[in-house]
Amino acid sequence: MALKSIHSSLDEIAEPFRELYTEKDGKFELTGIHGIKSQADVDRLSASLNNEREEHKRTKSAFEVWGDLKHDEVMSKLDRIPELEAAAAGKLDDAAIEEIVNKRVSGTINSQTAPLERSLNQAQTALEEALAENQALKGAEVKRSIHDNLRTAMTESKVIPEAQEDVLMLAERMFHIREDDGAIVTKEDNGVTPGIDAAMWLQEMSDKRPHWWPQNVGGGGKGSGSTAGGFAGNPWTKEHWNLTKQGQVVTSQGLEKANAMAAAAGSKLGATRPSG
Repeated sequence: MALKSIHSSLDEIAEPFRELYTEKDGKFELTGIHGIKSQADVDRLSASLNNEREEHKRTKSAFEVWGDLKHDEVMSKLDRIPELEAAAAGKLDDAAIEEIVNKRVSGTINSQTAPLERSLNQAQTALEEALAENQALKGAEVKRSIHDNLRTAMTESKVIPEAQEDVLMLAERMFHIREDDGAIVTKEDNGVTPGIDAAMWLQEMSDKRPHWWPQNVGGGGKGSGSTAGGFAGNPWTKEHWNLTKQGQVVTSQGLEKANAMAAAAGSKLGATRPSG
């Protein structure tokens, strides 16, 4: 069956698919599938394009008054107005003539250099705008990559749909893309272990944010699978058995926490394979 991207009520969604939806502004949007764009995303893009078209129309209308005149021609004529006014006013005695000559020379220099200065200013403005736009696009791409990475980790960790927006907002502040290898990991000085991936971060947050997971396995309750013992993505479980991540838990969170996670999965430190 086809999944709609947005529903007005939870009752419209079949029970097996409800965990894929997140409530936003009284409606339920499909957010649990990696890479899917919601209707709200589409609406925002459409609104942005419409605004850009309207701005282009206003700019084009403002310049229609100049007809076929080029920008440099108009500005050159405007630059000579002070010179022509000086020549047309007062008596043409020696002092006035000298003043007119001086202004004409100055005006000639200005008329030749002013277009160049304007071009340089326009180029500088265009460069600054391009740099700002590039930075904004880069920031948006980084944010999208972090969101996609966290959504995958949340799905594997069984984070409840109601908590996913909270997880993403917090992750935006705590994660970055590492320059040397492009990995999405936690930053330094954020109150969590630096340099860990999304799955490890969710494990670390399981004690601090137990409400991100179903209550029957959260907050230290006994469960199974990815949230065994309330530890999200527990690498000692059969589902998520991972010796490398077990070592990371020992290094970043200590032996006491590692022992607790292993015991919750029915295993122990040093085991070479999952229990059961």
